[in-house]
Amino acid sequence: MKRKIYIILYVLSAAFFVGCTNGADRKGRTDTLYTADAAMEVFDQDPERAMAIVDSGVAVGNIEDELATMFKAKFYSQSNKEQNLDTARQMLEGLLGSNWAKEPNNHEMVLDLLVSTTRLQDDYEQCIRWATEKANFCRQQGNEIEALRTEAEIGVVLVELGEVEEGIAKLNSVISSLEGHRNTDDLDAYVIALRRKILVMKKLGREEEIIPLAQLLIDILGNYREHYAEYADNSYRMSTDKEEVEGYCDYYTAQAYGNLAHAYASLNKTNQARHYLDLFEESDYGHTLFGRQFITPTWCLLGDYGKMLATYDEVTAQMGNDTVNLDYAKMLRGRAIAAKARGNNSVAIDYWQRYSNLKDTLNHQLLEGKAHEYAARYQLQEERLNTEREEAAKKRMGIIATLLGIILIGAAIFVYFLEMQLHSIREKNAVLTKEITDKIRDEEKYLASIKEQPDKQANPTIATDQSALSDSELFEQLRRIIVEEELYLDTQFGRQQLMDRFHLSKESIGAAFSKGSQYASLASFVNEMRLIHGAKLLIEHPEKSISEVATASGFASNVTFSHNFKERYALTPTEFRSRN
Repeated sequence: MKRKIYIILYVLSAAFFVGCTNGADRKGRTDTLYTADAAMEVFDQDPERAMAIVDSGVAVGNIEDELATMFKAKFYSQSNKEQNLDTARQMLEGLLGSNWAKEPNNHEMVLDLLVSTTRLQDDYEQCIRWATEKANFCRQQGNEIEALRTEAEIGVVLVELGEVEEGIAKLNSVISSLEGHRNTDDLDAYVIALRRKILVMKKLGREEEIIPLAQLLIDILGNYREHYAEYADNSYRMSTDKEEVEGYCDYYTAQAYGNLAHAYASLNKTNQARHYLDLFEESDYGHTLFGRQFITPTWCLLGDYGKMLATYDEVTAQMGNDTVNLDYAKMLRGRAIAAKARGNNSVAIDYWQRYSNLKDTLNHQLLEGKAHEYAARYQLQEERLNTEREEAAKKRMGIIATLLGIILIGAAIFVYFLEMQLHSIREKNAVLTKEITDKIRDEEKYLASIKEQPDKQANPTIATDQSALSDSELFEQLRRIIVEEELYLDTQFGRQQLMDRFHLSKESIGAAFSKGSQYASLASFVNEMRLIHGAKLLIEHPEKSISEVATASGFASNVTFSHNFKERYALTPTEFRSRN
């Protein structure tokens, strides 16, 4: 409630500024009867009169068209009637595409009203869509607190959709992010998030979890009431009026008392429930019709049927003939419970039957689709919007034609450059593939040349006088042995095996490879031989998996093989295999 009041005040301020500006442009003429604030003043009592004031405000230049549409949508969104909510939603979705809504504050207001409107319609998927868009937009604008406030709403809606744990996790994340902040805007967001979680716990019947949340809320509001000047910030939620602060704290504290009373009553802890019920009934909010309607489920649990029924009578009188709604169904259920408790079984049965029939009617409307049922009612409003739509359509067609031309040219350019890039990649891959196959052939030729040497030994060794060998000669002897015996295929092969077998020092082995060859070390040579062997297997054995090829090539894992292959040849093993 408070949040809506703040939004209304904010919009009124914007409208007042617009009205004043337009008045100045019209040589000082002021039409104070036809302004946004004048319309809002009479809306609760006479909505049609408020609409007429807004239309007149547009005519005399006090209110710009888009702001007028925003106000009308705001008016409709305050209604519980489905047709009005749907009209508000259409207006708001239309506003999003306007230049007016490109201004950050206006864009956020439209998104905020879309969230609340779709929530009232129980269209939870769309509610999450708009709430997510709003949260992202607020973060882009640097407004993290408003983003968190919106995410608390997302948490509630996720629970409504059956994503209970995800929704509670979202609420907990928001509460954790806001905990410990000490300014008015952060405090209000914290209060809203706690109330959202209490609402969820109440819906899930987890009354024990409501108690610490409500107690925390009371403590926070008590601290704010006592030290409100320390919470000063530049947000529009900040008030230096102690009376306004008291009203804010009383309202939310009273609701916390009411939630505690209901939680304890549900847990059959009557004394505690009565204590908090007394505190609630002593509050200003507890004396209002909305407050008494809020506490009726607790009265029902505690057997205070007289208070409950008196409130039902008052609410029913306000409803008039509009009783096909969920609130009236809940009252029928409460009356049935009260009648049963008082021993009026026949009356209780009548109320239960009416409750059941009304629930069936409401479910049927939901299943059939309310949009079709209210189509005729929208006709009048549609006619009012048709003129605006036709004018906007002409402008859009010109813009669309230009955009389509740009898009087509852009698409052609994109396709051309994409094809050029793909062609370049194909050529590059072909070169890389040839490089790898050339390596394979070179190694095969080298191995064949070794086998053709007449002095090839059955058990090759290194020359006894190692000091007589140059680094390059020692490398050639080691290379021949490693390649011929395929020592590199052993995952454990390394410098130590050569040292043990040929009684070589680690320095001489290191110099042979680093100084006597093109390789930086024995390890880089071994890695190269394993990669060449793996490439050969990829070509000759397409039935083998990458993991099998890696193991057969001396690598400890296919991850290492793939990483080294890509790093060395700029192709993955899979890409190389596909090229061959």
